[in-house]
Amino acid sequence: MMTDHSLLFLSWILALFMFGLWLWSERIRRIQKTKLIELIGKDLLTGLSNRRHFLDIAAREINRSQRFSNPLSALIIDVDDLRHLNKTYGHIGGDLALNHLAQACRQSVRDFDLIARFSGEEIALLLPDTPLDGAIVVAERIRRKSAENRIAMPDGLEFTMTVCIGVAQTQNEMDSTEDLLLAADSALQSAMAAGPNKVMY
Repeated sequence: MMTDHSLLFLSWILALFMFGLWLWSERIRRIQKTKLIELIGKDLLTGLSNRRHFLDIAAREINRSQRFSNPLSALIIDVDDLRHLNKTYGHIGGDLALNHLAQACRQSVRDFDLIARFSGEEIALLLPDTPLDGAIVVAERIRRKSAENRIAMPDGLEFTMTVCIGVAQTQNEMDSTEDLLLAADSALQSAMAAGPNKVMY
């Protein structure tokens, strides 16, 4: 015959087992979600391509541009002081800023240009068949669109944002994806040093 203590102990063991089972199922669910995101190549917040998909396409475009001697340009965009936006308006404000930037990019490029969320704060663009001067025009268009419209919070509060953009073009037939992105990132660092709200190349 089981005592009250025995029943309590068994209930406690069962509760621990159920909690452990729930933790295990949550971990499996998160792993599957991550694999699915990588598989479809999309960033869930912005709907843009993710970094992995961007790099895969960029490698192919580098090869194509070299094979046919076509220009290829890249942009890397950073939201000015995103940490301040997160601190002031919460992570909802930061997420809205990134979505606002994603929309400004979509409105500024052609259908076959590639836009991706490259890191937490950065969006990258790949512009096939585009020389440096054309890429600068696109960058300035994105910079203006990002700053000109106010971003509305769910509570009605509004704010504006600006961006810094680094622009680069492949220089020779030996350039790799890494070379192009390093050049764009170097230009971005110069823009951020001179910024906010700057385009550098």
